[in-house]
Amino acid sequence: MISVIRSGMDAALQNLDVTSNNIANARTTGFKKREANFVDMYSTAIKTPTGGRIGVGVRTPEIRMMQTQGNLKNTDQALDLAIEGNGMFALRNEANPNSDLYTRDGSFGLNTDGVIVNREGYSLLSAGGQPINVPMTSAGVLTANGFQEFNPPAKLTSIAIIKDGSIEATYGGTNIVTVGKVGLASFGDPNRLTPVGANLFRSSKASGAAVLAEATIEGRGKIHSGALEMANTDITEELSNMIRAQQAFSGSSRLLQAETEMVRKFV
Repeated sequence: MISVIRSGMDAALQNLDVTSNNIANARTTGFKKREANFVDMYSTAIKTPTGGRIGVGVRTPEIRMMQTQGNLKNTDQALDLAIEGNGMFALRNEANPNSDLYTRDGSFGLNTDGVIVNREGYSLLSAGGQPINVPMTSAGVLTANGFQEFNPPAKLTSIAIIKDGSIEATYGGTNIVTVGKVGLASFGDPNRLTPVGANLFRSSKASGAAVLAEATIEGRGKIHSGALEMANTDITEELSNMIRAQQAFSGSSRLLQAETEMVRKFV
């Protein structure tokens, strides 16, 4: 009996940990709340006279990430990107190029080499799976009449990203050049991606391999420039869940105290 009660206390504590983490990240850009799933355990060796199974506690088979859409917040920064859909941004750490990462946090900027990177310096990948480079200067632009040379080379003056992920760089104030297209990754089950910290994820066997392609294809979604996706955490719901978990832990504690007292008196 004590082991059954302890499993209930462990489950309540784990639920409290998950809920506390959701509340702590309620203002984290692109954060997706977690949800702990619980299942009953039954004895395979002991059966009731009627053939039923004896319950031996509860366990947590997994903690799932819930990929529901968060609200979008305008920032008016061209390289702040938000996804309206199911896709995820693909990132590459050049120190570990064989293991790409994925996120919904669209806070990006340009490094000194003109590569679009996130806060950790990981490169944002194009629809073709390569880092996106935005040249700081351009020697010219390709027009319907051929290549128009700039003399002297024109400097980058602004960047715009449209909903299909196309990146339009403006040089010299008037000359627009498409320098790449942001890719979005899709998964068989994005709720089962493996978290690695800093709001980043890796693909897993359960999630399926990433399929990187252009935005707006197969439900990946539109890309909104000048906006960020907020966390999908509902504070009211999380606080209610925390109260239920605390009550479950408190009830299990009282049961454990009563069981311990009965054993003490029996002994």
